Amino acid sequence: MTVLRRIAAVLCVLIALLLAYSVIAAVVSDEGARVGVAIGYVIGAIILAALASVLWRGKGRSRPVA
Repeated sequence: MTVLRRIAAVLCVLIALLLAYSVIAAVVSDEGARVGVAIGYVIGAIILAALASVLWRGKGRSRPVA
């Protein structure tokens, strides 16, 4: 089960990177980017990165207190 969670976490990171790349490509393009879509992609990438972090750690581990 741990392997499946790690695979899902890697897929989430890859999708988040794809979303970030699409925002950068849209901003650099001649037509420009639609602001609403770009904001949605950035928010989606942040959510996917957070989900990947939770999946990678597992449910039993807690964060260390600094």
